[in-house]
Amino acid sequence: MTVLANVTLRQESKLTTFPAPNNDAERTAAISELGILNSGTSPEFDAVTRIAADILDCPIALISIVAKDEQWFKSNVGLSVAGTPRELAFCTHTIMDDVPLIVPDARSDDRFKNNPLVLGEPNIVFYAGVPLSLGRNHNLGTLCVIDSKPRELNDTQIGLLRNLAKIVEAQIKALQIQRELKSKTDALERSTSFLEQIKKLTGVGGWELELDPLSLTWTDETKRIHEVSEDYLPQLETAIDFYAPEARSIIQGAVESALNEGIPWDLELPLDTAKGNRICVRAAGAPVYKNGTMTSLIGAFQDISEQKRVEERIRSSEKIAREKTASLLAILDNMDEGVSVFDANGRLVIWNARYLEIFGKPTNEVRTGVAFRSLLEMEQSRDEFHGDIDRHIEDLTHKLQRGETAAYQFQSANGKSISSMNAPLPGGGWVGTHNDITEQVMAAEVHKYASFHDALTGLPNRLAFNSKLEEIEEKAADDESIALLFVDLDRFKEVNDTNGHQAGDALLTETATRLQGCMRKDDMVARLGGDEFACVIVCKTADAIQVAEDIASMVNTELRRPFEILGKPISIGGSVGISVASTREFSIDSLTRNADEALYKVKECCRGGYHVHDTGLMFENKAKKENASAVRSAVRCNVLGLDFQPIFSLNNGSCVGVEALLRWRGTDAQALSPEEIIRISEEQGTISEIGQWVIWESIKSLRFLDEDQRVAVNVSPRQLGSGSTFDQVVWTLNEFGVDPSRLELEITENVPLTGENEAVVELFKLKSLGVKIALDDFGTGFASLSYLQNFPFDRIKIDRSFVSASSDDALSLAIVRSVTSLANELSVETTAEGIETHEQLARVQSMGCTYGQGFYLARPSTIDSSPKSTPVLRPIA
Repeated sequence: MTVLANVTLRQESKLTTFPAPNNDAERTAAISELGILNSGTSPEFDAVTRIAADILDCPIALISIVAKDEQWFKSNVGLSVAGTPRELAFCTHTIMDDVPLIVPDARSDDRFKNNPLVLGEPNIVFYAGVPLSLGRNHNLGTLCVIDSKPRELNDTQIGLLRNLAKIVEAQIKALQIQRELKSKTDALERSTSFLEQIKKLTGVGGWELELDPLSLTWTDETKRIHEVSEDYLPQLETAIDFYAPEARSIIQGAVESALNEGIPWDLELPLDTAKGNRICVRAAGAPVYKNGTMTSLIGAFQDISEQKRVEERIRSSEKIAREKTASLLAILDNMDEGVSVFDANGRLVIWNARYLEIFGKPTNEVRTGVAFRSLLEMEQSRDEFHGDIDRHIEDLTHKLQRGETAAYQFQSANGKSISSMNAPLPGGGWVGTHNDITEQVMAAEVHKYASFHDALTGLPNRLAFNSKLEEIEEKAADDESIALLFVDLDRFKEVNDTNGHQAGDALLTETATRLQGCMRKDDMVARLGGDEFACVIVCKTADAIQVAEDIASMVNTELRRPFEILGKPISIGGSVGISVASTREFSIDSLTRNADEALYKVKECCRGGYHVHDTGLMFENKAKKENASAVRSAVRCNVLGLDFQPIFSLNNGSCVGVEALLRWRGTDAQALSPEEIIRISEEQGTISEIGQWVIWESIKSLRFLDEDQRVAVNVSPRQLGSGSTFDQVVWTLNEFGVDPSRLELEITENVPLTGENEAVVELFKLKSLGVKIALDDFGTGFASLSYLQNFPFDRIKIDRSFVSASSDDALSLAIVRSVTSLANELSVETTAEGIETHEQLARVQSMGCTYGQGFYLARPSTIDSSPKSTPVLRPIA
């Protein structure tokens, strides 16, 4: 093919675009700087392509340099052209990655099937290329082999191609070194500049011998090759001693020729390192001149032991290639896979030792020419092959004739799992590769079990639960129904928080055992997460509800029975929601939703029991959804509003601020109490929207209060943890120009304050901003003291149930007195809620409470829109 043919190729090509690396400009600049493009052929590179073509039995082998618009062949076997347009080059794709590109059949590859080089001469079908690189950032080109028929390469062949590519890279590096050495001496103003460039070449060391005065310098890589320490100082007199005795006269003669005649050298010599290791090095050197006078000798130093070993392997491979049968056996015996090759008549022609080992075959059974059928019959006689031999051979033959790979997996008599892949050979016959996959199969089974089972209890997990429902849905029967029971443990969080996670885990494990004891043989118990379990029951439709209720009753009884956990008796209980549907008609979504709604009904009304989802519950849930819809639109329709209840100092009677209270101002019949609004908003996930509106309106109200007064806002646990409350507070304070210390956020003991969770982090961010944090309804939960320990509250609000207690309620009074005393010790202020009588006021004053609020002091009201307006407050007598 001539240059004119190249032009024709470009004109005929419809491939106007091609892939290019992100750093293509830098890459092509590196090629230009290297000077290799159009530099002519060389015997070293040609030797590699010939070896590649011979070993891999391909008619074409190339060393391709992919330039800006074309690929140029530094060396090629089998082509008469110097290059091709870049958009046609397979190598353009190879340089996109650092791994080999293998194209078994370009005619079926969308990237190449319309390529002129595939459709016409040289009719490329098979291509295998390895990228050539001088560093990770620049793939300059490829070493590739090409055939006009489809091919596959095994791992050994790919490895050989990789090793040949390493030799090419080393030769390119050598060219670079030679170019550096031959560059104009005025480009090397000082020897250190040269040494720095040498360091950039991986695995190549440098040295310099200054002549006046005599001084020898080695780079770190040169020291590493010699296996000396980094602080080693080389000496001219002893440097030659590192060379093997038979090489010393050679290197000495080369140095003398350079000094006397200015002749550079490039030698491969044996060297003994400081640690006594014999290696082979490539030593190159040349004189440096300044103003016409030789000032120094500089050179490159490279350990080429691995390259020599590769070359030796290549030389061995060349011999093996001439003896193809012996060659193939040598390769096969070094493979991890068992290999068997059968001819077109189904007779064994080649095998390796691994094949015998994997199948455990007697040595006298396997011989050249033995029929595949005979091997199967002998395996069957030993109970190692299970199945119909005729059917197996028929299936194998059918797939091979269609050009397909036939894959099989066997289970040997001793439990070994074997995978066999049989690929057709040109002209008939097939090659089989066999692997012992016992460990992989066992690992897959373990992984499958772990994927479908809960690690703590051993029960099926949510994934297995969903699969079970899908299986029931697919195998529906006319007279069968499915009963789904959702089980939730009562007081589990209390046990977990009080006794620790170890006790909680033990309780869950024992619960799983008890639930399984309540089930029938084919029923499923699954752990869905946390303390949530599910029971799946399939039974006759006529008995479904009764069976479900009987099992639910057993579950209730078993969970009420005390547990023995870590040596301590623990009593909890369990709530059960039941959903029943025909296997012909149910949907997984509706079944699980109904069971969940039934469970919620139990927890709402009578924990420790069970409830079957029915029509009444459907109407009840419909009403809840309507209420939820009303709440979602309440803010937008101005149905919600705020009242403000004043808070007073119990020391001097002054009003220190107000607490914002949510109110339903609509006149429709669907008016909801504040508690209902909050509950529904939390259930439906709209609490953040309402909470943001309350924060906005509350901070806005501060404009109508005195500057030393504050506003207190209740915050739902659902509002904390995502960071949105912090963002809303910051934005609103800035919008109205309000001091953060005038805002007080009240949280209840339902907010999780253990460990470094998101709610704790957000509260600390708000406090660092200057916002006050108060603990509301103190004393009504079970973790109050731990709350005071986990977070530095600014204020504690004592619940109205203690404040409003009668004088005869000694326990409530003791609680108020203890809380006030504890708060004083912690330098935390207290607010007494629900003061409704003079007697209650006097009592909390005498106990040392800091602030108070309640109807006796002032009722909640709106704040006037006029600036600096303060609600009318009842004076404290």
